[in-house]
Amino acid sequence: MIRGDSVLVVGGGVIGCAIARELAGRGVSTVVLERAEPGAEASSAAAGLVAPQAEGLPPGPLFDLAIASRSLYPALSEELASETGIDVGWRRKGILRCVLGGGADVSASVRVGFAVEPVDRARILEITAGLAGPEVREGFFFPEDGIVDPRRLVRALADSARLRGVGFVTGTAARRFRVAGGRCRGVDTDAGPIEADLVVDAAGAWAAFDPDAAPVAVEPVRGQIVDLRPEGPMLPSVLESEDAYLVPRDDGSLLVGSTEERVGFRKTVTAGAIALLIAAARRLAPSLETARFAGAWAGLRPGSADGLPILGASSLPGLYFATGHFRNGILLAPITGRLVADALTGAPTPSLDPFSPSRAALAAVSPGSGSPSSVFG
Repeated sequence: MIRGDSVLVVGGGVIGCAIARELAGRGVSTVVLERAEPGAEASSAAAGLVAPQAEGLPPGPLFDLAIASRSLYPALSEELASETGIDVGWRRKGILRCVLGGGADVSASVRVGFAVEPVDRARILEITAGLAGPEVREGFFFPEDGIVDPRRLVRALADSARLRGVGFVTGTAARRFRVAGGRCRGVDTDAGPIEADLVVDAAGAWAAFDPDAAPVAVEPVRGQIVDLRPEGPMLPSVLESEDAYLVPRDDGSLLVGSTEERVGFRKTVTAGAIALLIAAARRLAPSLETARFAGAWAGLRPGSADGLPILGASSLPGLYFATGHFRNGILLAPITGRLVADALTGAPTPSLDPFSPSRAALAAVSPGSGSPSSVFG
């Protein structure tokens, strides 16, 4: 038996590692339980957009949370590099959102005065080094949005957490919460019980592993991504439309994403989705017709009924949720780590009511047909 005298974090993805690192930095004894290896699921499958403006999030709590999280990335990336020697790939490259069939929602950016530049064809060609296709004639450029390398980010967060004293139990799945005296006291796992005074369920798409003890309305949403290697010049910044996004990486790869498919826990790559993504990519940048296909993968994002993350105390005392981040897990990791650590340590924190596990908007969710009709995500 592993006995945690403080906090057990279930889930070693980017959210769980960010929370554990933050707690350990405050002197809290913390253990992370991960069913595979840290970052092995949705975190490593992500494209790494840090784009609250280009995402077109409407004015409200999620947009405000996302802006606050983006502001933490410069300092966080420096801290992680100093602590672990890992460059997490934070780059404020800017993101160009093209208007092809529908407009982009920039109301939130305009309302709060964040930089957004309406662009015409000439400016688009300047931003994309002449690579944008002929259909790309107008759009919006968000210079403060950026990208990060998700795999390096999770590795750095996990390494930093270990250096701060966090214990990791990997290759072991949580099966149910341990409840005694009406309170969560840890979890039962494949390898036996793990006890703790407080438990944070940050298991992503698998967060609803014990609905009898603590129901949470979260479901897996599959996203597929294509890895291309262009033969010619690389895009200087991210280029996206309502159908796809193109993310240039330092290693010469160009990621094309991503689908949104409610197919349960089927983490497979499909020919139909890949064909849609490649067609959308060529529409944005026709030169990709000659790009080498380097691979494709799928991940399962944790979706909620209303699209907002699920953060805060559950109906079971001693249990907190940090899940439901959907396609914004990488973006929201820094602020989630900070706010959940605040809540657990009693530090002053903004209200988490809009993201409460008990909010009325969280109706039960169920898997759909799985057709990749909505590709952008």
